[in-house]
Amino acid sequence: MSAGPELPPLIVLPASRLARPGTAAPETAPIAARPLRGIVAILDSLLDRAYGSRWNPAHQSGSLAIALMLVAIATGIYLTVFYRIGAPYESMQRIQAQVWGGRWLRALHRYASDLTVVFVVLHALRMLAEGRTWGPRVLAWVSGLCLAAMMLIVGWTGYILVWDAHAQLLGAAGARLMDAMHLLATPIGRIFGGATSTPASFFFLNLFVHMALPLGMALLIWVHTLRLARSRWLPDGRLTLWTTLALTALAFVVAAPLGPGAEGLLLGDRAAYDLFYTAWIPLATRLPAGAAWAFTLTLVLVPLTLPIWWRPNRNKRGEKSHHNALACTGCGQCVIDCPFEAISMVPDPTGRLPHALASVNAARCVSCGLCAGSCDQLAIGPPARDGHAQAHAVKHLAANADREAMVLVHCGQDGVGEALAARLAGGGHHLRLLEVDCAGALHTLAVSQLLHAHRGVFVLGCPARRCRSREGVPLALERLLQGREPELKQPLDATRVRFASGGRADLGALLTEFERFVADCGRQAATAGFFAGTRRGWLERAAAVLVTSVVMAGLAWASQLTAGSSPASGAVRLAWRLPGQSWLDCRPLSAEEIARMPVHMRQTQDCRTVHLHYRLRAWTDGRLVVDRAVAPLGAQSDRPLYVEQDLALAAGIHALRVEFMPTDDPKHAGMTLTFEDRITVSAGHARLVTFDGDRGRLVAH
Repeated sequence: MSAGPELPPLIVLPASRLARPGTAAPETAPIAARPLRGIVAILDSLLDRAYGSRWNPAHQSGSLAIALMLVAIATGIYLTVFYRIGAPYESMQRIQAQVWGGRWLRALHRYASDLTVVFVVLHALRMLAEGRTWGPRVLAWVSGLCLAAMMLIVGWTGYILVWDAHAQLLGAAGARLMDAMHLLATPIGRIFGGATSTPASFFFLNLFVHMALPLGMALLIWVHTLRLARSRWLPDGRLTLWTTLALTALAFVVAAPLGPGAEGLLLGDRAAYDLFYTAWIPLATRLPAGAAWAFTLTLVLVPLTLPIWWRPNRNKRGEKSHHNALACTGCGQCVIDCPFEAISMVPDPTGRLPHALASVNAARCVSCGLCAGSCDQLAIGPPARDGHAQAHAVKHLAANADREAMVLVHCGQDGVGEALAARLAGGGHHLRLLEVDCAGALHTLAVSQLLHAHRGVFVLGCPARRCRSREGVPLALERLLQGREPELKQPLDATRVRFASGGRADLGALLTEFERFVADCGRQAATAGFFAGTRRGWLERAAAVLVTSVVMAGLAWASQLTAGSSPASGAVRLAWRLPGQSWLDCRPLSAEEIARMPVHMRQTQDCRTVHLHYRLRAWTDGRLVVDRAVAPLGAQSDRPLYVEQDLALAAGIHALRVEFMPTDDPKHAGMTLTFEDRITVSAGHARLVTFDGDRGRLVAH
């Protein structure tokens, strides 16, 4: 077998940008995003090695989140059939008892929801690292934040519906924050304190929100992708299938936990928390309500304001595409190719042509440059990167061209081209590096000029699902090898052009493909590109299964992370509602005051309603431990009075005395309540002292 022609020693010429000489590569993210880009690059490299760049789930994190939401909806419909609003915890016990039905479907419902959070975080992290938060992408960013908030609300209401101890802690933590704002006349926290039973209407409201919000999310997803052409909501079918199967296997192996039933008088916050939805509860219960709200508002306002300050310097941003109406023929190819619907056909502004011409909407243009490679008249594109600029740059480089050299045109986003050139150092052939902002922006005229001065052109693009311009990889492949416009007078020699796509983890496969291209250059044409990471051997598949198993185990562990503490002491909980007490303060009106009134409104007395304020005092074992005022709720202090007070006590028997009496009641319109008795306190539990309306006094339970 012939060993092939002997190749000359490797010569890697300095890399050049295929744009107007002297222009710098545009940036979309600020300098502060560099650490995030490093984190994303590490994650991409690890997942590429595990799954291959073609099936890397991080490249389709947004669409995978939608697919998992559909899985959660489908399983949730089944669970709803067996759910009873009047007996929430008992319903969950019956579902959990269905070994081959409800139990694993409930676990799948939960794990799919948890993994959705993971993919949403990965998606947001990539958007931040790549600077896709400002300019034309503001709508997508803000709507994505709204989707994330709705996702959390759906998760929280779902956990409330379980109504176990974990749900009770979640409800109590949320109620504490809401009650601190004093927006409602009735404190929500009373539902979770054990003084009253939880009404069925509360669970109905949570069930309604839990089921209705996903419908609103579907509409918001449409808004989220509104400015994208050919938006894909769902990932590749195989990736969806294998992700669902992995979660299903996890659901069969590890059931979702169901804690003890909700008990309002249970002290402490120890429970099995879900790291993705409820890990904030122990922190929120230990912080003052004001500090917790300040922290929450910071978490909300910082992402919402990112479009204002998370952007590169103005002089480093890419130029918007421009359009030369005099050169345009109105073919509409740029309109078809633009992935952001930033180009449309409008009547000819010069009036010279009867048909429509292309027009760029600068408000939607993200300066990806894909339109620069679509026009056979070189009439459109960013000024420094359009077809004219590329042709000029190639002409500038041709002055010292080597006819025997191979040209490696690579995407400059992740440095794979430079890494491949370094790996080629032992390959023994001439090589020239040319960098483009995106392989999809490469014009075939520039490739044709490169072929005139070099032996062959190898175009290397990012992994298809990782292209920052969304559709750069398929556009580059179709233009170079599959006859997509623009059309050249002299078609490209397909035997001397090759297209490949891959990441850093695919350098070995890309090196092999490059060597194959060098051997076949000028003899064998390829109409299909080479996509590294698509074919996986048995060893690589086994590694993918192992990594998936580790990820699933971590998901199960994080979804039931035990945290919090259970106090060794007990407490007495003073909790009651007292209807508002008031009296009329009247004074007689003088004859002059009565005369000034309209005849039909005259009265002899001027009365005002005085709403009573109360004073709460409590003694334990003869020691005063509580002495505070209790005011009626409402802006005008005309609402009922509510008492919610815990008295921490060691386990054992204690003498307790409680007084609750009005502070200023000259008409004796108020109600004086007292309680005095010896009371037994258990560790980790609260004894309840409340108001018995039938007997009109405080009683202990």
